[in-house]
Amino acid sequence: MNMPVNKRQATWTIESLAAYVSEIVAKDSGNVLGDKQQSMVVSRLRKRLLDLGGLTPTQYAKELETNYKKESSYLISLLTTHHTFFFREVSHFDFVLENLDKLVASAKKRGDNKIRVLSAACSKGQEVYSLAMFLNLHLKKYPGMDFEILGTDIDPECVKIGNNGVYQYQEVKTVPRVYLQGNWQRGTGKIADFVKVKSHLKERCSFDVMNLLTAKRTLQAKKFDLIFCRNVFIYFKRDDIVKIVKDMQKHVHVGGYFITGLSESIKELNIAKQNLAPSVYSFDEPVVVAKPVGVVAPKVQVPVTKSLTPKPIKMLVVDDSSSVVKLLSKIFQNDPEFELVGTAKNGVEAAEFVKNNSVDAMTLDIHMPEMDGVEYLKKHHSSTHPKVVVVSSASREDTRYAQQTLRHGASDFVEKPALNNLKERAEEIKNKIKMSFLNEASSLDGIDKSFQKDFSIQNCSQKGRLFFGNFSDLKKIKACLNELKGDQPPIVVVFEGNGNYLDMIKDELGSSIGAQVFEEDTALKSNQVYLSDFAGHMGLVKKQLGNNKTSCSVFGICSSKVVDSLLGLDNAQILLEDLPNINKDLKEVASDVFPWTSFPHVGTEYLAKE
Repeated sequence: MNMPVNKRQATWTIESLAAYVSEIVAKDSGNVLGDKQQSMVVSRLRKRLLDLGGLTPTQYAKELETNYKKESSYLISLLTTHHTFFFREVSHFDFVLENLDKLVASAKKRGDNKIRVLSAACSKGQEVYSLAMFLNLHLKKYPGMDFEILGTDIDPECVKIGNNGVYQYQEVKTVPRVYLQGNWQRGTGKIADFVKVKSHLKERCSFDVMNLLTAKRTLQAKKFDLIFCRNVFIYFKRDDIVKIVKDMQKHVHVGGYFITGLSESIKELNIAKQNLAPSVYSFDEPVVVAKPVGVVAPKVQVPVTKSLTPKPIKMLVVDDSSSVVKLLSKIFQNDPEFELVGTAKNGVEAAEFVKNNSVDAMTLDIHMPEMDGVEYLKKHHSSTHPKVVVVSSASREDTRYAQQTLRHGASDFVEKPALNNLKERAEEIKNKIKMSFLNEASSLDGIDKSFQKDFSIQNCSQKGRLFFGNFSDLKKIKACLNELKGDQPPIVVVFEGNGNYLDMIKDELGSSIGAQVFEEDTALKSNQVYLSDFAGHMGLVKKQLGNNKTSCSVFGICSSKVVDSLLGLDNAQILLEDLPNINKDLKEVASDVFPWTSFPHVGTEYLAKE
């Protein structure tokens, strides 16, 4: 394969090179990179030139001519989009589950004991392992029936990643709990941020390089019950899409299904097919009902599939944070598959709402006043209760909270979204809610051991906790102090403008907390609570803490002096109470904004991480 003669020119600009490279990618892979993608092509080409030692566009053109086969393959890898994630487009899993009886029956009819699946254009393998987790669970209802999945992609590097089966922990923990359970092993030590698929899934999955335009070379005579070819046709011309679909048609078993991306309808293509559900197709001959007397045309019977998921899903949002309620409400209000029917600030309000309204599913916070999420589930969850997905600022790994909610009936757990990761968390939240209708997760107890953590604080003498507030915040502060468990670093409660009342505050807190008033000669010690005055003691406290890792929780609205003091702390986590009109300067540097009920566990997780 050589560089076309008419493209050999003396001087290249980055723009002309990008245009030519786009032609190469389109010719060799079918992926069309139009005007909208040219800035991306230019950007990635610039990086490629730098990686090759700072080549000019003209020098790179010569390199491309000399090593055309190798470099054009690299360009396809570089410029084809690989955006994907686990359990993308949940409605397709809904369809497969509802039609699993038919798929099993079709396989048995041809004398096969396996459901055979092709995941074409599978990128780095997330779709392959999503299907593997899904079928591994649901085929248990069919003794003697197994599955086999082939994942293909045009990019050899993606195929290597899929075949390796190792992913970032942050990515895999978005998988619905019922599928995550028992299928992944988390690394330890330096590789604790990675997980590897377990052998019982991996041995059922294989990967190969395949160009969709020449699929027959790879597939040969293979046929499949399910072919997933999703979110790739947007990069192809119409004629190429027709060719690919007709080629794939030859590889679908009778009774099987061909599935494209939800945004990639092939309804208008002149290909014999039945559209059974959004972007789900059958190539079987339609069943023709016998013509009754007096009727001119025979009636074609198209199978109707009933979704297991309510349409729309009526949602209740339960959280004591007004900011989080707004974020979650926006997620559901902007999606026609959901209907926001109400909000509640705590478990008491939630129970009353569910009692008097129709609710399909709810998001539930853990730390709330009056009745928290764990208490709510213990008291109110039953087999007829709406589906519950916990959305909490606690870590999913935390055995103290996540494990408790899952044990008492929650279908799944999502770490609470902030503004900077709303889009990412929105998809996870919605997917886990939808998937909760496909599974009975309450029979599972907890989460895999490698995904659990106790969050105990080590080296307490080298760390610190600061609570900032006023006398009016005393009840909140006392509740937070009572929530702290296990060994703790020195805890200093800093009051602004209440220096003359520290002895009274000490009495108010009671002997169970055992606080002592901070003095000029006080030496901070672990597992001790100190009451201090901001004006008289903050300088001494900061001097003792030095560069120690410190969690700072700010109750209410603090003054500019407190803001300046906090901004001067090194190695500190700054948590603000979720209130209107909080200090803008402080909000810009704050680690996050939470309801005060979240301060104890969020601070503990920060201090527990070495």
